[in-house]
Amino acid sequence: MNEQQNQNPVVQQQSLTYFGPLPPSKEFSGYEEALPGAADRILALAEQEAEHRRKNEEKIVQHSIKKSSLGQIFAFILALVSLGLILFSILRGEPLGTIVPAIIALSSLIAVFAKSKQN
Repeated sequence: MNEQQNQNPVVQQQSLTYFGPLPPSKEFSGYEEALPGAADRILALAEQEAEHRRKNEEKIVQHSIKKSSLGQIFAFILALVSLGLILFSILRGEPLGTIVPAIIALSSLIAVFAKSKQN
């Protein structure tokens, strides 16, 4: 009886964590043993998830390209209009009228170049 009192029960707990769409190979084969066909379903699910992620990333890239191109076009048009106003003011003999269009033209061109450097 004295020996039984000195023995302490040992409790062991194990935790397994993995990242990614597929479980480790040991567990993967366990799924197949527990439920035939489960491995194929897990692989199909991982393939669908990867395809979905690629399509979404492609849409994001395309949207980003369209958005930046549109901004560059508007900035270019604004710069051309401003330069036209500068030329018109100079030809009319009103050099003070060129200040505001010159600031607009320069700021829009600077914005376009700054934005393209960021991308």
